[in-house]
Amino acid sequence: MRDDVTIDQLEVGHPVRPAAAAALLTSAAGAAAFALFAYLTTQVRAIRAGSPWQDDPYDAVVTFTLFFVPLLGALGGARALLCRRDRPLPRYRIEQVLRAELVCTLLVAATLATDWAAVAARADRASWGGGTPWLIASLLPLTGVTAGSLLLHRRAIRRLPKPVRGAEDTGGDWLDDLAPLATLLAGARSRPGRALAAQIGRDKVLGFVRLHFALLAAAAAVAAGLLVATGLASGEGWPGILLFTVEAAVFAGGTFAFTMICNSLLRFATPPPASETRRAARIAITAGALTLPVSLALRDTAWQLLGLGDQVDSIGQWAAATLAFALLTGALTFGVTAIAAGE
Repeated sequence: MRDDVTIDQLEVGHPVRPAAAAALLTSAAGAAAFALFAYLTTQVRAIRAGSPWQDDPYDAVVTFTLFFVPLLGALGGARALLCRRDRPLPRYRIEQVLRAELVCTLLVAATLATDWAAVAARADRASWGGGTPWLIASLLPLTGVTAGSLLLHRRAIRRLPKPVRGAEDTGGDWLDDLAPLATLLAGARSRPGRALAAQIGRDKVLGFVRLHFALLAAAAAVAAGLLVATGLASGEGWPGILLFTVEAAVFAGGTFAFTMICNSLLRFATPPPASETRRAARIAITAGALTLPVSLALRDTAWQLLGLGDQVDSIGQWAAATLAFALLTGALTFGVTAIAAGE
């Protein structure tokens, strides 16, 4: 049962702390096992060849979660280092870490659900071989660990005490923990570590990141898209400049949308108040960016529903149609958000 006391500090011995620790450890173990499983089944050709989920739309899901799950799990694990068992713990910190690991576990669950859907649909049945039953069987323990992790997260979150009134607005975000985390990792007695922590913790630095978080997220997303496209090109051969650009743009769009959605849910960097127009524009850009990977995953189905199955038969036409979908989605989202804000 949820604690009725409204507090913003969890003292040593608070009942939510062991529940949170169990949830975080199980989530970390599940994320590590999933990352290994996803890598082997997507990057090792001998294993991938007999996989039911080797093609889109199933493969599009794991393409992103293979990248996001370890990243988000590592971020949550690093911040969890500040959750010392022998010291009082800010409520907002443990809640945000739990939410991050919960999102990580939900990404694993979504990928496993997609893999099970591929099995049920008997996708790529002609390529199944002697190793396919073992691949399918390997989904069972991963599914069990993921289900257990979700239940543990539910228990831990339900046991969290109610926040002090206004704590959601005055509580910290992830940036607030950068300085103490740098001090912890570098060593409290390390002069360079203390200097680094002092620089990171400067109000101007953190304020700049909060103010320009969307632009920084876009730059990081573009870099990630170029990195992934380059990795694909080095592993599978140069695909041509157009396909390379499309692959980079799709992954960059998905990464940007994921980062912005996670920031809204997890409070990586709490932005300063913005006008309704800027807020609507930010939401619209996020929605348009998200359309890019969704179009990739569902392109065949979308073309058939629109009666374009026989007309979209080249990468140039597909890129143009996908860009048009993204622009249309962004424009519609902006209009709906602006209208809703004006009511």
